[in-house]
Amino acid sequence: MEKPDPPLRKRSLTDRRAWWLTASAATPGQARFFEGSGADLDLADLLVENAVGWMPMPLGVASGLVVNGVSHEVPLATEEPSVIAAVSYAASVAARTGGFAAGAADPVMRAQVFLEGSFPDAESRLEAHREALEAEARTHLTSMELRGGGFRRLSFARIEGVGGVVRLDVDVRDAMGANLLNTVAEAMAPSLEKALGGKRLMAILSNDGSGRPAWAEVKLVIDPDRARRIALASQVAQVEPQRAVTHNKGIMNGITALALATANDTRALEAAVHTFASATGSCRGLSRWTVEGDTLKGRIDLPLALATVGGSAGIHPTARMALQLLGNPDSPGLCTIAAALGLAQNFAALNALVGDGIQKGHMALHQRRAAWREEHS
Repeated sequence: MEKPDPPLRKRSLTDRRAWWLTASAATPGQARFFEGSGADLDLADLLVENAVGWMPMPLGVASGLVVNGVSHEVPLATEEPSVIAAVSYAASVAARTGGFAAGAADPVMRAQVFLEGSFPDAESRLEAHREALEAEARTHLTSMELRGGGFRRLSFARIEGVGGVVRLDVDVRDAMGANLLNTVAEAMAPSLEKALGGKRLMAILSNDGSGRPAWAEVKLVIDPDRARRIALASQVAQVEPQRAVTHNKGIMNGITALALATANDTRALEAAVHTFASATGSCRGLSRWTVEGDTLKGRIDLPLALATVGGSAGIHPTARMALQLLGNPDSPGLCTIAAALGLAQNFAALNALVGDGIQKGHMALHQRRAAWREEHS
């Protein structure tokens, strides 16, 4: 009887790469691209399970994004054509009137401990044990408190049909903080069970991000009729949910590309932003544009949780280079740039939509891609 092949997790990196080329039916051209990526295979094996190599993402730079008086060269990792060109164009228009004003809140994230059961006096019991519980929470956050972050608040809310949830808010400074928050939540669960009388259901961080709002504003002087049409298109995204989805996707073209270039968690980022956009029960545009006199004014508000240390951002060499290009910002600083980037992307998209449309630029790039595919197929 033929011996079955071992599972991927038990094979060497070399064997897994050979398996990938066979299993994916790679053409000679594809195999050359895959083998010649030049990325560190040991790092790939460290970052993910069952690594076989890398899928390189195009990395480009959007030039001249002025945020709070400072001009930034912004690294963006994206496969979509025209994203970088659009940001660069919007940045050049905004620079004529001083660029973008932007800001971001302190990096406070939340851990949650869900308790099942019926405990009508949970609120009073929490208050009775608050001092001891908060002191215990701080013992799990010593290293973060030394950096200026750490425990911020503890609260309780009821959940019908389940019991309740205890919320632990933590300032995670420049880290994403997922491992820290999960550790705190799990460590605190036994004490919370004892204090409140419920039984732990689960303990985990929330990627909600609503405790980390970011914003950006810009004032532009452009053709008055074009400004009017952009403002009207913005209004559509506030009242027509299907348009709002695409409106917000365009905003995230730039923000997600920045997150990817800096090795941040794009799934958590997108989940938080799109949940925020639907907080009223119907998806709405994240940005608003209005005409004030001879000026087009834009503003964006959205939750942003981006890290500059720890996790993949702390060890991926290209991500470190991207952050260095940006001047090694702290977490709120990176979120500030991201908010301005999203508003720039939005202006470029709306400007194209109410003008000649988006296909003119897209199709030129599409034809270049088609020619390359024909040549390399």
